Amino acid sequence: MTRKLIADLIRANAFELYGQPKWTFGKNTCNTYEVFAEQVHMPGGAAIPAQLLLELIERDAELTMTFSEWFLKAAIISAAELSEKSHSHMTLSVNLLPQYAGKENFVEQVLSLIEMTGFNPKKLQFELSEAQNLSTQGIENLNILHDEHGIGLYLANFGKGHANINLLSTVHFDGIELDRSFAAQIPDNDQMVRIVCAVQNMADTLNLHVCAKGIETPEQFDFFDQMKVFKGQGFLIGKPMPMNDLLEYINLYAVHAEE
Repeated sequence: MTRKLIADLIRANAFELYGQPKWTFGKNTCNTYEVFAEQVHMPGGAAIPAQLLLELIERDAELTMTFSEWFLKAAIISAAELSEKSHSHMTLSVNLLPQYAGKENFVEQVLSLIEMTGFNPKKLQFELSEAQNLSTQGIENLNILHDEHGIGLYLANFGKGHANINLLSTVHFDGIELDRSFAAQIPDNDQMVRIVCAVQNMADTLNLHVCAKGIETPEQFDFFDQMKVFKGQGFLIGKPMPMNDLLEYINLYAVHAEE
């Protein structure tokens, strides 16, 4: 598939957004969701998984910028609409590619979208993807958005790819998200149980929240609940769903007050 075709699909809004809820342990509620580009509507009516194109986009600097600008705008606009319809204080969690975060005018683009939509910046958080390296400019941009504008920062897929521990000393993260490979081995793998305990202790020391991804069984849910992990995400809690279905989920499980 050519770069031009992918760029044309982005400009044509062919990528469809889905949302997946994040559960807050201890509160038994959902006030955060992660937004995905889940599928692509191709010319002729066919739909394919967006991941097939996202892997190509992540390897191409020009497509990274084109897609990321579209995705962030679409995510914030849809979040503003969702908050208005649900009358709840939902936090939007957006996957962020490091090359886009390192763009010189990235801060201005984010603030412009917030001003345009009226979305509360304190209800926006970025999950820094492990797919690419983060530049010095990217570190500066993220810290400005966090420190001066209250936008949350999470290190996504901790334990995988470029999501390495060195970033914790330079970026002002609020939390880390455990890669789903951790949950996949819980509770049967004793060594992984010890590793998760150690990561939680490290996070407590650094005053970081932990979100466990890939929760698919009641046993995994109970483990992370007992560990006092902050949030959980996975098919047991809710699969990625179209935004209309997410609205129904929010109306059932979200509290209509600030967390």
